[in-house]
Amino acid sequence: MVSGVRYDPLPLGIRCFKFTTGSSPPRNIVYKCWILALTFLVYMSYHMNRKSLGVVKSTLHGNTSNNNTDGWAPFNSTKDGTELLGYLDTAFLLSYAVFIFACGSIADNVSLRYFLTVGMIGTSTFMILMGMAKYFNIHSLAYFVIMQIIIGAFQATGWPAVVAVIGNWVGKGSRGLIMGIWNSHTSVGNILGGLVAGAESNSLDTWGLSFIYPAIVIGGLGIVVFLFLPTNPQAVGLPPPSQSTAEEDEERLIKSLQHHSDDSDDEGAIIRDPNSIPAISFWKAFKIPGVVEFSIALFFAKLVCYTFLFCLPDYVHSIKINGTQYDSEKSADIATFYDIGGIIGSIICGLLADKTGCNAIVCIVFQIISVPLLYIYYHYGTISMAAQLGIMFVLGFFSNGPYALITTAVSADLGTSEAIRGSAQALATVSAIIDGSGSIGATLGPYITSVLTNNQDGPNKYEKVFYVLETSAFIAALCLLRVMIKEISKFRLRRVRRITMNSGSIQSSNRRYSD
Repeated sequence: MVSGVRYDPLPLGIRCFKFTTGSSPPRNIVYKCWILALTFLVYMSYHMNRKSLGVVKSTLHGNTSNNNTDGWAPFNSTKDGTELLGYLDTAFLLSYAVFIFACGSIADNVSLRYFLTVGMIGTSTFMILMGMAKYFNIHSLAYFVIMQIIIGAFQATGWPAVVAVIGNWVGKGSRGLIMGIWNSHTSVGNILGGLVAGAESNSLDTWGLSFIYPAIVIGGLGIVVFLFLPTNPQAVGLPPPSQSTAEEDEERLIKSLQHHSDDSDDEGAIIRDPNSIPAISFWKAFKIPGVVEFSIALFFAKLVCYTFLFCLPDYVHSIKINGTQYDSEKSADIATFYDIGGIIGSIICGLLADKTGCNAIVCIVFQIISVPLLYIYYHYGTISMAAQLGIMFVLGFFSNGPYALITTAVSADLGTSEAIRGSAQALATVSAIIDGSGSIGATLGPYITSVLTNNQDGPNKYEKVFYVLETSAFIAALCLLRVMIKEISKFRLRRVRRITMNSGSIQSSNRRYSD
C-alpha cells in the first residue's frame, strides 16, 4: 500500500531546479521554512474561499423592507430568505464534516501532494461556478445547494493533508509555537477573503466576483503545490524530525537508567523509522488517549468560531454602532478585527502550550475567559467603534486560541503519540477525526443562527445566538477536565522524578568527593 508519507516522488519543480542549477536545493532549515510558508499560503487560500458566502449574504438577501425590489432570488424573500441562506452554510459545512473523515484515511494512504492538488483545483472550479450564477442568471436554490455540497467535499481535502505535511517536517517539541504562528493562516485567510469578497459584495452587478477572485487564488496555488511541495523530508534525502519532546526523552532516559533490561525497547521507540510503520485504522486512531476529549471540545469551540466566521459580518451589519449602521463592505472590514485577535491568540496559546506541556489546561483557561467576553461584546460592543473593535479583538484572541491549538499541535501530537509508537502514518487520520468532529459543530453554529435570526430584525436579532455561543464555550472547557487532571498528575510526577534524579546525582557526587 503506497502512502503519501512513505513515498512521494520529488516534485517536478524541484527536479527542474536541480537540473537547471546543477545542484541540489538548499537543505534542512530552508526546506522547512519553504514547507511552512507554502502550506501557510495553501490553507490561507482555503479559508479565503470560505469567507465569500458570509460576506455577500446581505447583498443576496437585499433590503426586504423595499418590497423585495433588490437582492437575489430566491434569497430576497421577506419570509424565509435568511433561512435559505442558512441552508447554504449547512450544505457546505455538513458536506465538509462528512467528507473530512474519509479524507483523513485517504490522505494517509496516497500522495499528499496529489491529494492537495486535486482538492485545491476542485475547490477553484466549483467556486467559479458558484460565482457564475450571477452572470448566467441562475436563481435555483438546488443549484446553490449542490455547489456548496461539492465545494465542501473538496475543501475537506485541505486540513488533514496540510497537518500531515507539517507533522512530517516539524518535530514535536516546538509544535505549539510553530503551529500557533503557522495556524494564523486561518485568520489571515478570513481577513483577505473578507477584503477581497467585500470589495465586490455591495453591488448586485458584481457579487459573483466575490467567489471568482478567491477561486483564482486557490487554483493558482494548487499548481504551485503540484510543482514544488515535498511532503516529507525523506523525499529530498533528509532524516525525519524527532517525534518526542525534551520531557518525554528525559522520562525515557530515567526509565532506562532504572530498568536496564528495557534499554533496547526504549531506543527502538526513539530511533525507529516511523515510515516503516503502516497506516493505522480509523478505529485505532479514535482510541488514542485524548482524541475523544479533544474532538468533543473542538465540536463546541468550532461552533463558536465558525458562527463568527460565517455570521459576524451580517451581525455587524444588523446593529448600530454609536447610532450608525454600516453597509456590508464596511461590516466585513470591521469583522476582520476578530481574526486579527485570533492570529495573536493562536500564537500565544501555542507558546503557552509549549512552555507548560499542558494543552488541555491552556485550552480550558482560554475558553473560560471567552464566556464573559461574549456577554460583554454583545451588550457593550455597540457603545462606540472603539468598544466594538477592542472587545471583538480580545474575543477573537481567546476564542480562536484553543481552536487553533487543538486543530494543529494537539492533532499532530496525538497523531505521533506513544500509543502508536510514533507512527507518522496516523497524522492525517487523527487530524480528520478531531477536525471532522469540530466541523459538525461548525455546521450546527451557522444553522442554529439562521433559525434563531429568521424573521428577526432590530438590535436583539442575535440575542439568543449569543446565549448559545456562551454555553458552547463553557461546555468546551468542561470537556477537557479529565485530560486536565491527567496533565496535572503527569506534571507532578515529572517534577518528583526530576527531584529524585537530581538528589541521586548530588549523593553520587558527595560519595565521590568523600572517596
